[in-house]
Amino acid sequence: MQMLSPAKVNVTLRVLGVREDGFHALDSVVVPVGLCDAVTLARSAETTLSVVGEGVELGAMPADAEQNLAVRAVRLLEREVGRSLPTRLEIRKRIPLGGGLGGGSSNAATVLRGVNELWALGVARERLCELGAELGSDVAQFVLDGLVRMRGRGEVVERAAGRFGPGVWMVLANDGTHCPTPAVYRAYDRAPSAGEKLTNGNDLWDTVRLSFQAGEVSRVAKVVGNDLEAACFGLFPGVARTAEALRAAGCQGVTLCGSGATVFGLVRSREEGERALGHPALAGCWRACVQTLPDGVMAAHGPLTPIVMVRIHVGQP
Repeated sequence: MQMLSPAKVNVTLRVLGVREDGFHALDSVVVPVGLCDAVTLARSAETTLSVVGEGVELGAMPADAEQNLAVRAVRLLEREVGRSLPTRLEIRKRIPLGGGLGGGSSNAATVLRGVNELWALGVARERLCELGAELGSDVAQFVLDGLVRMRGRGEVVERAAGRFGPGVWMVLANDGTHCPTPAVYRAYDRAPSAGEKLTNGNDLWDTVRLSFQAGEVSRVAKVVGNDLEAACFGLFPGVARTAEALRAAGCQGVTLCGSGATVFGLVRSREEGERALGHPALAGCWRACVQTLPDGVMAAHGPLTPIVMVRIHVGQP
């Protein structure tokens, strides 16, 4: 079985405070984009994992396969059904690691759905979401697929109702800065504005859904936002410069992805995005022009819309 495992962007990310369990309470609208890892699953004598990087560095991946979220997803399903599910996993990584795009979480969600189908387990999607929340804060929203509102620490998820059609185009850029998530949240907590909530969450969710249904870049650009952006930019000036580079390249609604370091900016068309990729201000950054998938990667008919990528690595062509 071969499946696509998409990256995501947080269209909006609001931090509501710190929970009793120490996690931050979030209210975020998330959408998958047409930058995908490829995951192959097959029944096997034992569970194994093979990962190949296609234009991305794999140094940040855990050396022990049992610590990888994809393998942990298999173990979680084995616990759920009470039997062994030996599966060969092969992942071709195209999503940069640790960049706020959720690649590892997406892989875990894809494996949950894939192993469930491969072994005909019949675990309901709602239960897969609950299992995904045990693995990580982003996993459950990838299980649902499509435009999703994610609350709590990520375990409360709601998929947007209705059909959306083609998504909007955006440019992703990452200068290679490592942004440890705990450090970004600590900086956010220390900021004088921490805890300010200027927009009602339900109103914002409705506005984002309507903006994507309209498919108008200008409308989406007005609603994007990330509470962690100022904290991340203050800690890591290189990420702030990446955001300025996207603005210089003509992108709208430039916003941080997750806790960084990837930044996205909206464009009116694929052609405009391709022109932005070549802007001198983005020289030296990894960047990609992708389309959002508000109906989800599973709803794409045939191959996903091809993505245009420029991969820059020191010492490599």
